Amino acid sequence: MTDQTMEGFYKSRFIPRAHRIGRLSLLIAMVLCMMPALYLSFVLDAFPGIGPILTGFLAIAAFVGIIWVVEPISYFPVLGVCGTYMSFLSGNIGNMRMPVVISCQSAVEAEAGSRKAEVAAVIGIAVSVLVNLVFLVALVLIGAALIEVLPPAVAEAIKSYTLPALYGAVLVMFMNSATRRNALTGILAGLAVFLSPIPSLFGSAAAGILAIIVAVALNWGKRTPEAGKNPA
Repeated sequence: MTDQTMEGFYKSRFIPRAHRIGRLSLLIAMVLCMMPALYLSFVLDAFPGIGPILTGFLAIAAFVGIIWVVEPISYFPVLGVCGTYMSFLSGNIGNMRMPVVISCQSAVEAEAGSRKAEVAAVIGIAVSVLVNLVFLVALVLIGAALIEVLPPAVAEAIKSYTLPALYGAVLVMFMNSATRRNALTGILAGLAVFLSPIPSLFGSAAAGILAIIVAVALNWGKRTPEAGKNPA
């Protein structure tokens, strides 16, 4: 098959089929994710009301809403069409899929954005998902067995501190990727808002949104000295 024939096959058959399968897969995943909430709300009659749902949505959107726009645009040149669908379906893009894809593309010396790079991305993501599932299932089973044999006090402590430990790890990760000034400003803005009467008056979601707005406003237009220098 000549390069021209392969290019025609890629544009006329491969890409349309990839979009069709990718959209269908994501739609099915969205419906399946909504099934437990729909079952609790309308079958078991545990619908919480529009207010709590909107509050939860705003709390999440205030924290990760910008990622919904930034990640697809920034990751697409490396992942390609199929890699983008596969990555957003499986998750863990920044800390797992992207490193795997970059390693695979570097191993085969594929130029970013090329057909070879897209094939490497698809193979790398597929393998990473399988490995992720195998290790995750093994760790869950081993972890459950360990908790069963631990003393009740130790098991209860593990259950109580797991979620704070995860949030602490995420906080450290974001602080390491930010400048010292931005991290300190964000922490102080959050403390100032949440220690004020705002959470009790308007709710934690509104307080979180306000804290983010304050932190962004305080850091707006501020750059490190290196950022203002022209590259040599």
